[in-house]
Amino acid sequence: MTDFATLFAIIVASLRAAVANHSARERTRTTILVLAWYRIGRAAQRFQTLFARWQSNTLPTPRPSRAGKPRAARAKTYFPTGRAWLAANRHDICGNASQLQHLFAHPDLPAFLVAAPQAGRILRPLCHMLGIDPPPGAILPPRPPRPRKPRPAPAPPPAPDPNATPDRPIQPWVLAAARYWRKKSA
Repeated sequence: MTDFATLFAIIVASLRAAVANHSARERTRTTILVLAWYRIGRAAQRFQTLFARWQSNTLPTPRPSRAGKPRAARAKTYFPTGRAWLAANRHDICGNASQLQHLFAHPDLPAFLVAAPQAGRILRPLCHMLGIDPPPGAILPPRPPRPRKPRPAPAPPPAPDPNATPDRPIQPWVLAAARYWRKKSA
């Protein structure tokens, strides 16, 4: 039986070839597809290095979480963010995505994801752009809802001053209606 890292490398190489093929055909999206080609290659390289370190028992310790801490402002990238944007209407890329989804059922993967949770940081974006579900060990827990800032209580309206004169004179028909209403309710 072939090990997980070899199968992963074969699928990613085929995926990158499909992306390169579409990049040559779709001239309007060449820049984005070339960037995707590089991103997939870099993710595969990082994943294979991490997997090799797991097999040799030399895994780095995971970094502490930066959740809730302010981040430095980065330049805005205009990389597509929709789910399955890379696989949309590209059947050969969809085929590679399906093979990758099937590979996630490999028996080595759950133990690897428990030992190296940083692998989820590599797999999640790849799965998102291909439109497949990440393996169960790579799924993040749902974020807690952000606490809402309490709204200040609305200021009560000022009490009317009985001695003050109105800004506008009250129309005679309003006074007549008020008198009629008082007689009727009394």
